[in-house]
Amino acid sequence: MVKREAQLRLGPLPGSSQLHTSPLRSGFIPAPVAPLVSNLLGQPAQIPPPPSTIDPVGDVDMDDPAPAAVTEEEFAETQVDDGLDMGETLDFEGILDELDAFQLGTPTQPAHEVYGTSDLEDPQSQPVPVHNRVPEQPIDDNFIPLVSDLKTALDFKRALEQANLDNGDLSDEHLHLLRHPPHQHGTIDDRDMYLSLKLFISTTLAANQVYNNVRLDVMEVHPEDNLLSHEAVQKTIAKLTGVVPIVHDMCLNSCMAYTGPWTNLERCPFCNTPRYDPTIYVSTRGKKKVSQRRFFTIPIGPVLQAKYRTVEGARNMKYRSRETAQILRELAETNGVIELFNDYLHASEYLEAVGRGDISMDDMVLIFSMDGAQLYQHKTSDCWIYIWIVADLNPELRYKKRDVIPGGFIPGPHPPKHPESFLFPGFHHLAAIQKEGLQIWDAETGRQFLSRPFLYLGAADGPGSVHFTGFVGHHGAYPCRIYCPLKGRHKPGGSHYYPALLKPDNYTVEGCTHDDIHPRDIQNPSSEEYHRNLWYLLNSRNPTDYKERRKDTGISTLSIFHGLPEKHRLPLPLGFPGDVMHVLNLNFGDLLPALWRGTFQCAQSDSTRNWDWAALTPTVWQAHGLAVEKTRQYLPGSYDRPPRNIALKITSGYKAKEWQGYFYGLAPALLYDILPHPYWQNFCHLVQAVRILHQHTITRQQVLHAQMLVEQFHLNFELLYVQRREDRIHIMRPCVHAVTHLPKETVRLGPAPLYSTWTMERMIGDLGAEIRQPSNPFQNLSERGLLRAQLNALLDTFPQLMRQSHDPLHPRGSLDIGNGYILLRAKEEYGKILQGQHGDVIKSYIIQREAALGNVPPAGWKGPKVNKWARLRLPTGQILR
Repeated sequence: MVKREAQLRLGPLPGSSQLHTSPLRSGFIPAPVAPLVSNLLGQPAQIPPPPSTIDPVGDVDMDDPAPAAVTEEEFAETQVDDGLDMGETLDFEGILDELDAFQLGTPTQPAHEVYGTSDLEDPQSQPVPVHNRVPEQPIDDNFIPLVSDLKTALDFKRALEQANLDNGDLSDEHLHLLRHPPHQHGTIDDRDMYLSLKLFISTTLAANQVYNNVRLDVMEVHPEDNLLSHEAVQKTIAKLTGVVPIVHDMCLNSCMAYTGPWTNLERCPFCNTPRYDPTIYVSTRGKKKVSQRRFFTIPIGPVLQAKYRTVEGARNMKYRSRETAQILRELAETNGVIELFNDYLHASEYLEAVGRGDISMDDMVLIFSMDGAQLYQHKTSDCWIYIWIVADLNPELRYKKRDVIPGGFIPGPHPPKHPESFLFPGFHHLAAIQKEGLQIWDAETGRQFLSRPFLYLGAADGPGSVHFTGFVGHHGAYPCRIYCPLKGRHKPGGSHYYPALLKPDNYTVEGCTHDDIHPRDIQNPSSEEYHRNLWYLLNSRNPTDYKERRKDTGISTLSIFHGLPEKHRLPLPLGFPGDVMHVLNLNFGDLLPALWRGTFQCAQSDSTRNWDWAALTPTVWQAHGLAVEKTRQYLPGSYDRPPRNIALKITSGYKAKEWQGYFYGLAPALLYDILPHPYWQNFCHLVQAVRILHQHTITRQQVLHAQMLVEQFHLNFELLYVQRREDRIHIMRPCVHAVTHLPKETVRLGPAPLYSTWTMERMIGDLGAEIRQPSNPFQNLSERGLLRAQLNALLDTFPQLMRQSHDPLHPRGSLDIGNGYILLRAKEEYGKILQGQHGDVIKSYIIQREAALGNVPPAGWKGPKVNKWARLRLPTGQILR
């Protein structure tokens, strides 16, 4: 086994595939897509040259000498216009000549011509193939790992591979409904049932007794009505939608679930707690087994079927197939060049999957997202939730609560010791419908077809992702969440690794003394390398050997994704993206202000007095917080969460949305002339890159520019703050490294905000607010999630049950003043003449207009009476106060 650090400098191992190119060169039609374009358009498509003619960017030729170490002097030799309008150019930019060669293959070309706004002809004028699917190495059925944890993981993988609908958890009735969906538009002829459902939906957020009281009141006034009881309505909804919970036993202490190969266990393998209530078990002499605790999984199949049962719903679900066809036509016309990225549909991984035939136009595309939640701030109440995002929908719809599907719940309050056992039922159901196919009746065309859901991505924050990726934690030797081959460094005697690119001076820590690494040399995740390393891990000889191999590979176990059919997911680990919500906001929120205030952890051999970046002294920090607070009045009312006074609220739950508004909206201006200029400008590089990558539409040149900015940010951050000091390595947190992948991931997987955990966090907050049983919050949360999935499927099938709302653009009392501008209440009852500058400007404007029309205001006219309105809706939909 060749350790991963060798591959950083030397490129792929001998004999490995050279097809895995940098996404910055993968904005072209993949080889497998070319025949699809031809079939779609009925005309020949250009076939790219064979892989042997391609020089993969980012892979270093085996015969080339290793690049020399980077020194500070190399970064200070040149100054180049980087397109920033935030001040002078940075002093440490000797990397840009190398960046030119890296990005566009033209080392003599000035960087400003490459990254500026000139109409430079892209030298990559020919389609270039990106990597194809590498066949995953099969594991022999007779192979048994010698390490017990790996054996358990392999047992779960094999159990998942045997999944089908017949050995699943659905009853015969619901299985029949899944295989034979109704072939008619949803109608409810029973008046009592219709009114019961309407009443139930209207009282969903209230206690059950509210429905019962209103039901009795209605029946008292209208004795002829026979409304359903609360329990009967719930059963009716389950019958109409086919959405029922899959219920399994679990450990009383939340350690594991009795699923898969653990189905028949009667004690928890972690804490030895009995599965069944011991009192009942003993009193009945083992004849009656009552589980001590259970958990819910929501099957996704019936919810997906419901989305096609109306004409509008079916049309919405065809967004992906319509857009994909249009993108393929454009690729044929543009010689395979992708110039714009505004959805995952432009991403190379998606287009390759389409080209391979892994995703057909009838299939559906899903995104899995998982995160932990603390239900109560001052009480141990941790639990885990996962959801499914239906990526076939337009981005304007796919992230709304009506279309996000709760998948399952892992009750707390203790964290699970084996999360995969809780995920198993949901993945078993998914694997079954991937293999057999999901029967869909299309209300728009009247056609029934077979759809196989494709699992595109598995998203979570860094700590949460280890529960299903099988990677080591973010302090491991290979800390990258997308499994790039960057090896970290740790302090002498320490165990936590940090993604430091530059080797500290006089640094002799064994296993960490590799040379300096340029960001351009950081390779993308490789499926081939991952499976080689996984096989190496599975062959661990004993627990001690396993720990060593785990450190050498960055893998701790098999991912549960391994059990899904290869054809219906991305090659592992290519479907595990980073998360911009936590990285860019919460993680940098923990790092940057602490550095700037001088409160960050400082080694004994160091001193904060030497931190020239620590400019936010207590007095300056308090004034800065007030400046942040004063900006709130200038932000539009539609802004989700304006930042509060950061000096007062930073320790009491500053929200991710507040960090986003602070870092990427306010801080560049408010920190100008407070932070020393090199540190301020380094921060501005980060800000501009993030702003580019969060645009609704991102051009190819902007992606290239963003890549240059994040590479500058990473290297200069390390030079400015760490300064090659061994005792400052801990400043290099994983978030600093994570941003270097964002531009490439935009090309490979699509714009990062589309698969971040914003949606997951919103679901947690939304369902958490509906909890009505503090004594049993985890069960109540599961029931609310089940109800959410049922009601969404019900309203997808019977949209007539939705209450018709008033025109949201023209609420009562509003005034449309034309051109998309609408005045919104409140409004002053009586007009008054404005005084001061505002009044003078308005008076002057009216006098000029009237004079142009030949009118003269009466003598002594003081100006018009003005009625003030509270808010103004802009044509963009934003609301100004």
